[in-house]
Amino acid sequence: MRIGEYKEIAKERLRGQWGINVGMIFLNSLLVMAIGRVSEMLNQGFVQGVIALLLNVFIIFAFGFAMYYVALFVVRGGRADIGQLFVVFQQKYYVPMLVINIVSTIVQYLVGLVIFIPVILQGGLAVYFAFVIGSGANSAQLLPLLGTAGFALLFLATFAIFLLVTSIISGLFRFAVYLKFDYPELAPMECIKKAWDMIKDRWGQFILLQLSFIGWYIVGALLLVVGLLWAVAYANTANAAFYDEALKEKAELI
Repeated sequence: MRIGEYKEIAKERLRGQWGINVGMIFLNSLLVMAIGRVSEMLNQGFVQGVIALLLNVFIIFAFGFAMYYVALFVVRGGRADIGQLFVVFQQKYYVPMLVINIVSTIVQYLVGLVIFIPVILQGGLAVYFAFVIGSGANSAQLLPLLGTAGFALLFLATFAIFLLVTSIISGLFRFAVYLKFDYPELAPMECIKKAWDMIKDRWGQFILLQLSFIGWYIVGALLLVVGLLWAVAYANTANAAFYDEALKEKAELI
Protein backbone atom coordinates (compact mmCIF):
# COMPACT_ATOMS: atom_id res chain seq x y z
CA MET A 1 0.00 0.00 0.00
CA ARG A 2 1.28 3.48 -0.88
CA ILE A 3 1.74 6.29 1.65
CA GLY A 4 -1.05 8.27 0.03
CA GLU A 5 -3.45 5.38 0.63
CA TYR A 6 -2.81 5.39 4.37
CA LYS A 7 -3.56 9.10 4.41
CA GLU A 8 -6.74 8.58 2.40
CA ILE A 9 -7.90 5.96 4.90
CA ALA A 10 -7.21 8.41 7.71
CA LYS A 11 -9.23 11.18 6.06
CA GLU A 12 -12.11 8.81 5.33
CA ARG A 13 -12.26 7.52 8.92
CA LEU A 14 -12.03 11.03 10.37
CA ARG A 15 -14.86 12.30 8.20
CA GLY A 16 -17.66 13.46 10.46
CA GLN A 17 -15.55 13.25 13.61
CA TRP A 18 -12.65 15.64 13.12
CA GLY A 19 -14.06 17.79 15.90
CA ILE A 20 -14.14 15.12 18.60
CA ASN A 21 -10.66 13.86 17.67
CA VAL A 22 -9.14 17.35 17.65
CA GLY A 23 -10.96 18.17 20.88
CA MET A 24 -9.55 15.07 22.56
CA ILE A 25 -6.01 15.98 21.52
CA PHE A 26 -6.55 19.46 22.94
CA LEU A 27 -7.94 18.07 26.21
CA ASN A 28 -5.08 15.58 26.32
CA SER A 29 -2.61 18.46 26.02
CA LEU A 30 -4.32 20.38 28.83
CA LEU A 31 -4.18 17.33 31.12
CA VAL A 32 -0.50 16.76 30.36
CA MET A 33 0.34 20.42 31.00
CA ALA A 34 -1.63 20.44 34.25
CA ILE A 35 0.16 17.32 35.52
CA GLY A 36 3.51 18.67 34.33
CA ARG A 37 3.07 21.84 36.38
CA VAL A 38 3.37 19.78 39.56
CA SER A 39 7.15 19.66 39.09
CA GLU A 40 7.26 23.43 38.51
CA MET A 41 6.13 24.02 42.08
CA LEU A 42 9.63 23.08 43.20
CA ASN A 43 12.43 25.61 42.89
CA GLN A 44 15.31 23.17 43.10
CA GLY A 45 16.49 22.41 39.56
CA PHE A 46 17.67 18.83 40.11
CA VAL A 47 14.63 17.77 42.17
CA GLN A 48 12.33 19.47 39.68
CA GLY A 49 13.96 17.54 36.83
CA VAL A 50 13.62 14.23 38.68
CA ILE A 51 9.95 14.86 39.50
CA ALA A 52 9.26 15.85 35.89
CA LEU A 53 10.92 12.65 34.66
CA LEU A 54 8.92 10.48 37.09
CA LEU A 55 5.64 12.14 36.14
CA ASN A 56 6.42 11.55 32.48
CA VAL A 57 7.41 7.92 32.97
CA PHE A 58 4.57 6.90 35.31
CA ILE A 59 1.61 9.13 34.42
CA ILE A 60 1.91 11.41 31.40
CA PHE A 61 2.90 8.57 29.06
CA ALA A 62 -0.57 7.02 29.55
CA PHE A 63 -2.28 9.94 27.82
CA GLY A 64 0.04 9.68 24.83
CA PHE A 65 -0.60 5.96 24.52
CA ALA A 66 -4.33 6.62 24.85
CA MET A 67 -4.20 8.72 21.68
CA TYR A 68 -2.71 5.68 19.87
CA TYR A 69 -5.73 3.69 21.07
CA VAL A 70 -8.16 6.36 19.88
CA ALA A 71 -6.54 6.51 16.43
CA LEU A 72 -6.64 2.73 16.04
CA PHE A 73 -10.26 2.65 17.20
CA VAL A 74 -11.18 5.32 14.63
CA VAL A 75 -9.31 3.57 11.80
CA ARG A 76 -11.36 0.46 12.46
CA GLY A 77 -14.62 2.35 12.10
CA GLY A 78 -15.24 3.43 15.68
CA ARG A 79 -16.13 6.87 16.97
CA ALA A 80 -13.76 8.53 19.42
CA ASP A 81 -15.00 9.04 22.98
CA ILE A 82 -13.63 11.28 25.74
CA GLY A 83 -13.50 8.37 28.16
CA GLN A 84 -10.85 6.71 25.98
CA LEU A 85 -8.31 9.26 27.24
CA PHE A 86 -8.01 7.15 30.40
CA VAL A 87 -7.97 3.71 28.76
CA VAL A 88 -4.35 2.97 29.72
CA PHE A 89 -5.20 3.28 33.42
CA GLN A 90 -7.32 0.14 33.17
CA GLN A 91 -5.86 -2.70 35.24
CA LYS A 92 -5.17 -4.95 32.25
CA TYR A 93 -3.18 -2.23 30.48
CA TYR A 94 -1.42 0.04 32.97
CA VAL A 95 1.49 -2.10 34.24
CA PRO A 96 2.34 -3.68 30.85
CA MET A 97 2.13 -0.28 29.14
CA LEU A 98 4.28 1.21 31.89
CA VAL A 99 6.91 -1.47 31.22
CA ILE A 100 6.84 -0.70 27.49
CA ASN A 101 7.21 3.01 28.26
CA ILE A 102 10.13 2.46 30.65
CA VAL A 103 11.94 0.25 28.13
CA SER A 104 11.30 2.87 25.43
CA THR A 105 12.61 5.67 27.65
CA ILE A 106 15.78 3.76 28.56
CA VAL A 107 16.44 2.77 24.94
CA GLN A 108 15.98 6.34 23.68
CA TYR A 109 18.26 7.80 26.35
CA LEU A 110 20.99 5.21 25.71
CA VAL A 111 20.75 5.62 21.93
CA GLY A 112 20.80 9.38 22.37
CA LEU A 113 23.89 9.11 24.56
CA VAL A 114 25.70 7.05 21.92
CA ILE A 115 24.69 9.36 19.06
CA PHE A 116 25.70 12.47 21.00
CA ILE A 117 29.17 11.15 21.93
CA PRO A 118 30.93 13.62 19.52
CA VAL A 119 28.92 16.51 20.98
CA ILE A 120 29.58 15.32 24.53
CA LEU A 121 33.31 15.10 23.89
CA GLN A 122 33.37 18.65 22.61
CA GLY A 123 30.71 20.33 24.70
CA GLY A 124 30.40 18.18 27.80
CA LEU A 125 27.58 16.21 29.35
CA ALA A 126 25.64 19.40 30.08
CA VAL A 127 24.80 19.76 26.39
CA TYR A 128 23.50 16.20 26.16
CA PHE A 129 21.32 16.53 29.25
CA ALA A 130 19.99 19.89 28.11
CA PHE A 131 18.87 18.73 24.67
CA VAL A 132 18.06 15.04 25.17
CA ILE A 133 16.91 14.73 28.77
CA GLY A 134 15.88 18.34 29.23
CA SER A 135 17.84 19.34 32.32
CA GLY A 136 21.36 20.19 33.33
CA ALA A 137 22.30 23.31 31.38
CA ASN A 138 20.55 26.56 30.70
CA SER A 139 20.65 28.54 27.49
CA ALA A 140 23.20 31.02 28.88
CA GLN A 141 25.66 28.17 29.38
CA LEU A 142 25.05 26.78 25.91
CA LEU A 143 25.21 29.97 23.86
CA PRO A 144 29.03 30.27 23.89
CA LEU A 145 29.29 26.70 22.55
CA LEU A 146 26.57 27.06 19.95
CA GLY A 147 28.13 30.32 18.81
CA THR A 148 31.11 28.53 17.28
CA ALA A 149 30.59 27.42 13.67
CA GLY A 150 32.28 24.05 14.14
CA PHE A 151 30.23 23.09 17.15
CA ALA A 152 27.02 24.35 15.57
CA LEU A 153 27.55 22.16 12.48
CA LEU A 154 28.49 19.17 14.61
CA PHE A 155 25.40 19.63 16.76
CA LEU A 156 23.05 20.07 13.79
CA ALA A 157 24.38 16.94 12.06
CA THR A 158 24.18 14.92 15.28
CA PHE A 159 20.71 16.19 16.06
CA ALA A 160 19.48 15.24 12.55
CA ILE A 161 20.78 11.69 13.06
CA PHE A 162 19.20 11.64 16.51
CA LEU A 163 15.79 12.62 15.07
CA LEU A 164 16.03 9.94 12.38
CA VAL A 165 16.98 7.18 14.82
CA THR A 166 14.41 8.19 17.45
CA SER A 167 11.76 8.23 14.72
CA ILE A 168 12.58 4.60 14.02
CA ILE A 169 12.56 3.74 17.73
CA SER A 170 9.26 5.53 18.27
CA GLY A 171 7.76 3.51 15.40
CA LEU A 172 8.86 0.26 17.02
CA PHE A 173 7.36 1.11 20.41
CA ARG A 174 4.22 2.59 18.84
CA PHE A 175 3.66 -0.80 17.19
CA ALA A 176 4.31 -2.51 20.54
CA VAL A 177 1.61 -0.36 22.17
CA TYR A 178 -0.85 -1.13 19.37
CA LEU A 179 -0.16 -4.84 19.80
CA LYS A 180 -0.75 -4.67 23.54
CA PHE A 181 -4.13 -3.06 22.91
CA ASP A 182 -4.98 -5.74 20.35
CA TYR A 183 -3.58 -8.68 22.34
CA PRO A 184 -3.75 -7.93 26.10
CA GLU A 185 -2.53 -11.43 26.83
CA LEU A 186 0.90 -10.71 25.32
CA ALA A 187 3.70 -9.80 27.73
CA PRO A 188 5.34 -6.39 27.17
CA MET A 189 8.59 -7.83 25.84
CA GLU A 190 6.64 -10.12 23.50
CA CYS A 191 4.86 -7.05 22.14
CA ILE A 192 8.20 -5.35 21.50
CA LYS A 193 9.64 -8.44 19.80
CA LYS A 194 6.59 -8.95 17.59
CA ALA A 195 6.51 -5.23 16.82
CA TRP A 196 10.07 -5.55 15.55
CA ASP A 197 9.09 -8.50 13.35
CA MET A 198 6.22 -6.49 11.89
CA ILE A 199 8.03 -3.23 11.19
CA LYS A 200 11.63 -4.27 10.44
CA ASP A 201 11.07 -4.32 6.68
CA ARG A 202 8.87 -1.19 6.71
CA TRP A 203 11.23 1.38 8.21
CA GLY A 204 11.68 3.33 5.00
CA GLN A 205 7.96 3.64 4.36
CA PHE A 206 7.28 4.50 8.00
CA ILE A 207 9.83 7.33 7.95
CA LEU A 208 8.45 8.65 4.65
CA LEU A 209 4.97 8.62 6.15
CA GLN A 210 6.19 10.79 9.04
CA LEU A 211 7.98 13.14 6.67
CA SER A 212 4.83 13.52 4.58
CA PHE A 213 3.22 15.42 7.46
CA ILE A 214 5.91 18.07 7.78
CA GLY A 215 3.92 20.44 5.59
CA TRP A 216 0.85 19.93 7.75
CA TYR A 217 2.83 20.70 10.90
CA ILE A 218 4.29 23.86 9.38
CA VAL A 219 0.87 25.11 8.24
CA GLY A 220 -0.59 24.16 11.62
CA ALA A 221 2.08 26.14 13.43
CA LEU A 222 1.42 29.16 11.22
CA LEU A 223 -2.30 28.98 12.02
CA LEU A 224 -1.69 30.17 15.58
CA VAL A 225 -0.60 26.62 16.54
CA VAL A 226 -4.27 25.55 16.71
CA GLY A 227 -3.90 23.95 13.29
CA LEU A 228 -1.36 21.54 14.81
CA LEU A 229 -4.23 19.74 16.52
CA TRP A 230 -5.67 18.80 13.13
CA ALA A 231 -2.24 17.76 11.87
CA VAL A 232 -1.67 15.51 14.90
CA ALA A 233 -5.12 13.90 14.56
CA TYR A 234 -4.45 13.24 10.88
CA ALA A 235 -0.95 11.84 11.49
CA ASN A 236 -2.06 9.64 14.40
CA THR A 237 -4.85 8.10 12.34
CA ALA A 238 -2.61 7.53 9.31
CA ASN A 239 -0.03 5.81 11.56
CA ALA A 240 -2.78 3.59 12.96
CA ALA A 241 -3.79 2.69 9.39
CA PHE A 242 -0.13 1.86 8.67
CA TYR A 243 -0.05 -0.52 11.64
CA ASP A 244 -3.41 -2.06 10.78
CA GLU A 245 -2.23 -2.91 7.29
CA ALA A 246 1.01 -4.41 8.64
CA LEU A 247 -1.01 -6.51 11.08
CA LYS A 248 -3.19 -7.87 8.28
CA GLU A 249 -0.14 -8.79 6.22
CA LYS A 250 1.76 -10.39 9.08
CA ALA A 251 -1.00 -11.81 11.25
CA GLU A 252 0.80 -15.15 11.29
CA LEU A 253 3.55 -13.60 13.42
CA ILE A 254 1.21 -12.97 16.33
